[in-house]
Amino acid sequence: MTEKKDNMFYWSAGVTKNEVIKSLNDNGPSVYRNQFNRQALVLVTIVCLIGLSLLFFISQPKLKSYLEIVFLAIVLLLSFQLRKSVRNVADAPEELLDERQISIRNAGYLHAYRWLSAVGLVHAIVFIVIFELFLDHLNWAENLKFSQPIIAICMWVACLPSMVLAWQLPTEQSIPEESK
Repeated sequence: MTEKKDNMFYWSAGVTKNEVIKSLNDNGPSVYRNQFNRQALVLVTIVCLIGLSLLFFISQPKLKSYLEIVFLAIVLLLSFQLRKSVRNVADAPEELLDERQISIRNAGYLHAYRWLSAVGLVHAIVFIVIFELFLDHLNWAENLKFSQPIIAICMWVACLPSMVLAWQLPTEQSIPEESK
């Protein structure tokens, strides 16, 4: 019974205490300990999020729905991998992190929100330009469904803090077994 109370779930962060502690103390080998691999994961996530945003312009509804499901599943898997690659630091509550990790996380949030404003602005400009230049002749008022761009923006919001940390954190040095 005490283990269940000890494994507190942080609703606002979407993590449990044991999950964060286990992730922070993990010294096992991982492909995501290398900065290059984390940056590649960030780039793949960006491409998939852009693809999810641009699904809005596909006019065939069946193809659009299939691609939306595929892109959303891929983005969700990538977002969980991003969280894991930065050891849940971007999502962990302050009480589970030390001062250094808190300062790294807060700096990551600052950059993430700056990028989020740029992403939101680019989304708005792209949609306005495409509507004004290319879609004037179509009657889009009947068929407007903004689910893909809204979902994409929500996924940008969820992924950007982990993406910034994954991009900025240096390669972790593995600890040899005999020194433990």
